[in-house]
Amino acid sequence: MNTLLLYFFRLLIIASIAVFFVGLFKKEWLHFRGKSLDAMTAVIVSIALFMIGFTGASTTFYTPDEQVIAASKTGVSLSEAVYSNDVAVAGCRLGEKTGKIGASDDEKTDDGVHYSVRTPSNYKDTIAHPLLMVYAPGGKDRNQAETFMYLTKEATAAGFIIAYADHRSMSPETIVQLAEIPKFVEQKWCVDHKKIFMTGHADGGTIAMGIAYFNGTKHIPTAIAPSAVGTGSQDFEDRNCVKPTPVMLMHSNKDKLFPNFGKQAIEWWAKCNKCDTKTYSTKDRKVPASGSQDWESYYKEELKQKALDHKTGNPLPFTTPVSGVEGCVAYSGCKNNVQTWYCEGTGLHPEWPGKNKDIIDFFKAVQTN
Repeated sequence: MNTLLLYFFRLLIIASIAVFFVGLFKKEWLHFRGKSLDAMTAVIVSIALFMIGFTGASTTFYTPDEQVIAASKTGVSLSEAVYSNDVAVAGCRLGEKTGKIGASDDEKTDDGVHYSVRTPSNYKDTIAHPLLMVYAPGGKDRNQAETFMYLTKEATAAGFIIAYADHRSMSPETIVQLAEIPKFVEQKWCVDHKKIFMTGHADGGTIAMGIAYFNGTKHIPTAIAPSAVGTGSQDFEDRNCVKPTPVMLMHSNKDKLFPNFGKQAIEWWAKCNKCDTKTYSTKDRKVPASGSQDWESYYKEELKQKALDHKTGNPLPFTTPVSGVEGCVAYSGCKNNVQTWYCEGTGLHPEWPGKNKDIIDFFKAVQTN
């Protein structure tokens, strides 16, 4: 519904521009109740249409659907975890960790980064829990991020401790500071340091992914599930691969801010994870060994194919649909069977994709030594 409203308000903006120029140069074309509008009236009407369209489009663009609002209201509540016998392995000593059960809202790192922590409502401080670290999108604090992404209920039901961090302006220093939060959580709560998972949207997704490949922080996350990342192919050109890392990358084919960045990013991860994938080279390409095709033609054809692979709705090479997970495809042949998923949605850039159950299931399936 929001998408239809957005298009309606955009049409009003276009109509306002048309009325403005017609009113100035062809005012005889404009009639209301049998009378032609003068230039001044046409300008007033065009300004009114523009203001209605601009205000409506802005509000609709940043307003989630009613279903998302309803999910967010339930998604911030805590759940009881179902503890099985095998999760007690490598736990903590009774009374060793001082973190409280439930919600802790005013945690802070040594660098002054604020974050909140949520545990299962029946949290046991002797059991090592997986940690889900959530990084806020631009302009949102930890509490707003929790409402926006509504992961708390499903994460705690699955036995995760979940932490939400305030947004901070993007920089390499910020990424390093935000990467420190799991260490502080582990000091107070019983966390399995081999199961540190990260997600986030927009700036938050870019941060989660950056932590996974920055030299000083890449050892921290066990797996990541970033959304709407602002990291494209140019950002990866001179970056060395990291160890094979499970990745569930979510991106919308209607993301106008970072168009196709998701496909560009997952191609890099697929290469680093040693998956079966296609390699596109933009430099140091040798002339084909056989055939009449010259270097320039071959190069153009290669770039043409890359653009086609990135086109909305086209499947990425060497991927197959993930059973039971709508919109997601997985690469094959990845080293150590590391899962490498690309999930393409249809929402606008500011919209969280809402694949919460799939994210939790993806992390739960990650194998650790």
